[in-house]
Parts: sequence; structure tokens; C-alpha cells
Amino acid sequence: MPEMPIEQDYGRFVEPMLDEQAIDEGLTFDIPEDEAELEELPDGSVRVTMESGKGPMEDKDFYQNLAEVIDPMELDSLAMRYLELLAKDKTSREERDKQYEEGLKRTGMGKDAPGGANFMGASKVVHPAMAEACVDFASRAIKEMFPPDGPVRTKILGKVEQEKTERAERKRDWMNWQLTEQIEEFRDEQEQLLTQLPLGGSQYLKLWYDEKKKRPCAEFLPIDKVLIPFSATNFYTAQRAAEIHDITAWEFKQRIASGLYRDISLIRASMEPEESKAEKANNKIEGRKWEENVDGERRVFHIYTWLELDDDRESGGESAPYVLMIDELESEVVGLYRNWEEGDDTMTKLDWVVEFKFVPWRGAYAIGLPHLIGGLAAALTGALRALLDSAHINNAPALLKLKGAKVSGQSQQVDITQVVEIEAAPGVDDIKKIAMPMPFNPPSGVLFELLGFLDKAAKGVVTTAEEKIADVTAQAPVGTTQALIEQGAAVFSAIHARLHQAQGRVLKILGRLNRWYLSDMRKGEIVADLEIEEADFQRNTDVVPVSDPHIFSETQRMAQIQAVVARSDKAPDLYDRRAVEERLLKQLKIPSYNELLKNTPAPNELSAIDENVAMALGQNGFAYMHQNHLAHIQAHLDFALNPAFGGNPIMASIYLPRALEHIKQHMILWYLNRSQGYVSKLRNGKFVTEEEYENKRMTAEIDKVYAVVSQHVKQDSEKAFGQILPLVQQLLEAMKQLTPQPQLPPEAQVLKETSLAETQRRAQRDQAELQLKGAELQQSGQINMARMQADQQRASERDQLDVALNATNNLTKERIETARLTQQDERLQAEQFETAIKLQNEAQRNLGVYRGPTIQ
Repeated sequence: MPEMPIEQDYGRFVEPMLDEQAIDEGLTFDIPEDEAELEELPDGSVRVTMESGKGPMEDKDFYQNLAEVIDPMELDSLAMRYLELLAKDKTSREERDKQYEEGLKRTGMGKDAPGGANFMGASKVVHPAMAEACVDFASRAIKEMFPPDGPVRTKILGKVEQEKTERAERKRDWMNWQLTEQIEEFRDEQEQLLTQLPLGGSQYLKLWYDEKKKRPCAEFLPIDKVLIPFSATNFYTAQRAAEIHDITAWEFKQRIASGLYRDISLIRASMEPEESKAEKANNKIEGRKWEENVDGERRVFHIYTWLELDDDRESGGESAPYVLMIDELESEVVGLYRNWEEGDDTMTKLDWVVEFKFVPWRGAYAIGLPHLIGGLAAALTGALRALLDSAHINNAPALLKLKGAKVSGQSQQVDITQVVEIEAAPGVDDIKKIAMPMPFNPPSGVLFELLGFLDKAAKGVVTTAEEKIADVTAQAPVGTTQALIEQGAAVFSAIHARLHQAQGRVLKILGRLNRWYLSDMRKGEIVADLEIEEADFQRNTDVVPVSDPHIFSETQRMAQIQAVVARSDKAPDLYDRRAVEERLLKQLKIPSYNELLKNTPAPNELSAIDENVAMALGQNGFAYMHQNHLAHIQAHLDFALNPAFGGNPIMASIYLPRALEHIKQHMILWYLNRSQGYVSKLRNGKFVTEEEYENKRMTAEIDKVYAVVSQHVKQDSEKAFGQILPLVQQLLEAMKQLTPQPQLPPEAQVLKETSLAETQRRAQRDQAELQLKGAELQQSGQINMARMQADQQRASERDQLDVALNATNNLTKERIETARLTQQDERLQAEQFETAIKLQNEAQRNLGVYRGPTIQ
């Protein structure tokens, strides 16, 4: 084992030397102890928790029933005045109730949809456009707003801190348990609201705390059970808004016993409360029929309004929000409560009822399907009934009989498979002369096409239009798919955003109830150990609805996560692969998907020996500020350079890269510790705060200090790492040898092979061209040689001929001519021989087998 080049404890700590007389500049202010809770944190800072107001459990006098302390004469005056106002409010919305009733009838479930023929056997079928739209909308909306895990998620505003995150997660888990299990009726009530929302345009949900059940409660309030003035433009800012409670005598007494209503002398109700038109239509759908008021059902109005009560010491006669409860049968005020929070000087009205809107319009009430497609639904029903009626009439056994014709037999009504004989008048031998079928027209093809057009027009108003996705191929970009969904579901997207906002109001009310009554609530076994307290609900901006106002379908959400997966593949260094995979599996609704992914162990502080073992087994090592960094580095180098351990090829490829990364961490932390120690020593007794540094009031002094620190740290590093760096370089060289050569991707490999083949082909072509040029030069030389030999032979022959002519002057002209012709024949043969050689060479060149001229 090599000798350790440095001391074990060298550079482990540099103790700070802060001046005890350091000046801590900052703003100070006084906080009354009875208005705030001060908590000192480990870092010396202080958390201030201001009290936002006491709830009914802490200040029962403020939230008491004022109907028991205010002058009865004034209460009677309030009751008479508000009953008259409510009667006018009810009259002003009669047409609205009629529209709601019309929508309920158009669903066809009550079997009383208007329209169609009145003859016996006429069709009463109703086109399902209205009912289908309601069911489709409610199914999609509840799926987004209320998933199985609960409708609440966290959203941290501002800087994300561990304490904020833990508090938000506690509240999320608690409220999800409340809405899924504690408030057992919540989902049922909200689903009723969503099925009725398209028909009424506006529907309402109320939350309150039930002291008997020891939990919050929720109730759906249909629009015909809520009254607001004709002049109101918004439900939340209306001068008054009244709930209509039709309760039995037993329920009324229970509310008196709980203290909600004051005790009054009751007259048992014998007449049923007046039903709204929408309520009557709904009773037909549900198959309910009123017989007798055996339960003593009576009507009580809960009115949210502003009053000026001189007897109320809290408001002092100023206009303030109250909840006024009036029994209609007795015309008496049974409850009067302040409707603002104790300690709120602005007396801001508290909301207990949340409005859910379908499509907002000019007034306080939103519009629904009866307003949007009511006419189309009526036309669809009329067209469908006309088609069925025409088919029925066209096949009906209706006849026209000739007057005076004698028809005998048991019956003129002929049943199927029955044979009936009839007796005709004298001279009538054809039955068609006595009776003929009624000339009805068959079902119209044009009417059938009109039915299809109306159906498409009606569904186009509120459909999600995801059928367009069927035209998109698998190779289409994710953005194109998402754009088609958004285009096809524009209407539903806007409605979904309004539902998301309303759900947020519901959570705010639930948060207020938790802040007031959490200590008094019954807790289930699952959340009994959850460390939740009322102070956690002082602010509720960190919990929001789980629904996303920008996403309104599973198809769009899947397209979004596919886009994230594609981006993570293109830029893997910017994404957490595990987080992306978890989100994809969660979106695919894979049960227990965490079991499918490898567990990533949390970093633990280990000794140098344990770190060596962990890194040799493929785990990462982590360095910490307070460790002896140089000692750790030496221990890792010893292990890495040992041929039996880190230097062994069996584990080197796994150990070395992790060891080098871990050594780098130790070196950086050593530098940080050393620098901070020198900075603390060299400040000359004056503490420089971060605020002063940021404001650049002492920039020159700080820069001077840091320059000196850099020099000292440089000298220390040369001493500390002088013998370490060569060993680190040795490990890097070993890493290079172990690192496999990068393999070219298939596309690059194919390109490389293609380039090599092209290079070889060009070389072969160049070599063939050189050979061809050499052959041509050789052939040209042979031709020239043959010409020279022929010229020499001809010259020799001419010389011989001249000698012969001179010697034989006595030869006749015939012999001279013969000799001349012979000479011409020889020249012609020579030229023909030359031409043949050229043609032969040209043919060989064309065939690629040319080997030079051939001379025979």
C-alpha cells in the first residue's frame, strides 16, 4: 500500500473567527403577543403566524343566533318584507323555470315531451340528443373534477420550501380524505349537479358544518331552489340570494334542537309546499307522485343579504352581510347570523353556496342546452316521430269501401293468416272494385336526410368531437393531434375551465370549515395519525382542484405526456427520466407502477471504506461538508490503485468512474471549506452581510478579501494535492483504456461503407483509363511502323521499275500498262490491310478486350 502523502486531519476544518461585536443591521417592528405567535427557527430566524380570526368554536357569541336577542317586532318586519321580495323574485323567473321544465321534458325520460300527432297509435318517441348531451357532459366532467384519488392537489406559490411543501401535502391528503370518505355524499351531490347543469344553465352546491355529525356536509341546490333578484347581474354580488328548503317537521325540530333555528310555536303543515314547474317535470322522470303531506313538510328560506341592524353591536347599524332564515308557514324569522368572519373590519361576505355555470350570458343566470339546442331537439323529435308515424300509417290496414257494396262475413277486421270470404254485389267480379287501400305516402327520404342534418347540428354545439382523431395516423405529430382535440372541444374546454374555478371556491369553503372546526371533527382511522392542525388552514392558496382547466380529456392528456416523452428523448440531459416514466405509467393507469421501476436509494453518509464497497457494487458515493476530504480521497485512491480491488479489471469499469466523480466532490468541498475559513479570518473584525454585498456598499473591500483568500487557498491546494494529482491522472489513463471505442450508428456505418466502395470504384476506373491510353499509344506506333515499311517497299519497287524501264526501252506499252496495274493492285491491298486492322482494333476496344494492334 502506498504511503499516505498528507496528514489525516489536514484541511478538514478551518474554524471561523467572527467578531463578537458584529453589527446586525435590519428593520425591527413590534408585534403584539396576543395577535401573533412567534416561533424561533434553528437558523436564528423567527416565524410569525398572525391570527386571521376566531371561528365559532372559539367565539360563540359572535356567531350566535341573533334572532334570539333582537326585538321580535323588528324580526316580524324583516320576515314580512323579505317574503314579499321573494315572491317578486319568484315571479320574475317564471319563464326561466318554464325553460328548465322544457329541457327536462325534451330528454324524453318523463314521457311527456310535446309535439307529434294525436291519432291513436301515434309515436311518442323522443330523440335522445338532449339526454345524450347531459350524460356525456356529466361523465366527462366528473372524471376530470373528481378522480378516484381525490379532487385536491398541491400548488406552491413563491419559493418552494420543505415546510411549505409538507404543509401543502398534509392539507391535500386530509381534504382528499374528507371529500372521498368523510363527506360521503359529496360525489353523489356533485354528480347530480353536473347532470342537471346542461339543462338549468346554472346549478349550485352548498357546504356547511353539521355539529351533530361532526363533519362538513354538502348539498346540491338546483336552480329552481335558488332565488335572486331580477336586477342582479352576478350571483356572488347580488343584493340578496335565497335558498328554498323544503324540510319535514322532524327535520325542522332537529334544527331547533341543534340551535340552528330558534324555538317557535309550530303549526303542523298539512298542505304541500308549492312545487316549481321543473320539480314537477323531474318528479315524472323519477316516477314520484305527491299523495298527502304526511311528514308535515314545510318551506324555510335561507337568505344571504345585507342588513342595517342598529341592535347589532358588531355592525353598529352599518350595512353588513347576514344570513336570514324565515319559516314561510309561520312568517317568522327562525335564524339570523352574521355572515362575516370575526375580526374582519371590512365585513366581507362569506360564501357558503358555489355557483357552477354552463354558458354565461348577460344576466346572473347562465344558459344551458334548452337555450342552445332546444329548438333543434324539438325538431329532431318531430322529424323522428313523423318518420315513424308515416311508416306506421303506410302499413296500417285502412281501406276505402264503395258505398252500397255488400260485404258479408264475421268481421271486416282481417288478422294476419286469417282467410275471410266476402260476398260482392251482382256483376262485381273484382274485389278491387269494392275496396282499396288508403293511399298514404311512404316515409320520406328527404325527411330522413333532414333528421341526420339536425342531429349533426345539435351535437356540434357541445360535442367534444374526438372522432376527428380517428383521421390522424400514428405518424402524425403530437402537436397536430392536440390541436385537433382543442379545435373540436372548444365549447367543452371553456365550460371545464368554469367548473375548475367553481371547484376552487368549494375548496376554499372547505378550508375555512377546517380552520374553524378541525379539532372538533371526527377523524377516520386512515388519517388519525396525520399531523394536521387548524393553523395549517390559515392560508389555502397551496391546495387547488386536481382538474386542469387547459386539459379536458384523456386523449389530450395522453398527447401531452407523449410530447414530454419525445422531448426527453431528444434532450435527455434536461429531463429526469424516472419522473417522465412515472408520469407516463400513471397516465396509462398502470396499477402499482412504482413496483415496476428500480428503487433509487437515498444518499447516506458513509465512511470511506463503506463508500469504496458501495461504488465497487455500482452505487454512487456522496461527499459532505464536514468530512475529512483529504483522508477520504486518499482512501479512495488506495483502493483504486490496488490491483486486487479497484485496479482489478473485474470491478475497474464499475468502480473507477464513480470514484473519480466522488473524488471531484471531495475536492470541491475542500475548496469551499478552506475558502470560507479564510474569509472569516480576513474580514478585519467587521461582519459583512449578504445584503451589503448585494447592494455593493462594500464591494471593493470584499473583492480585496477574496483576492487574498484565493492566494492562500492556491498555496494550500499545491501542498494538499501535489501528490494526489499524479495518482488521479493515472486513474484517468486507466479509464481511457477501459472505455470502449464509440460505435458508429447504423446510418454512419452505411455512409462509411458507401464512401469506401465509391473510392474503390473510382480507383478502378482511373486504372482502366490509364491502360486504355497506353494501348492506344502502342497501336498508333505499330500503325506508323507499318506505313513506313510500306512506303519503303513502294520506293524500292519504283526504283526497280525505273531501272527496268531504262534497261528495256523496247518494251511495248502493253507490258508497261500491265506493270502499272499490278503496282496499283498491290497499293490497294496494302490500304485494305490497314483498314482491316483499324476495324479489328475498334471492335476489340468496344468489347473491352483490346490488347494492342495485331499484325499478321
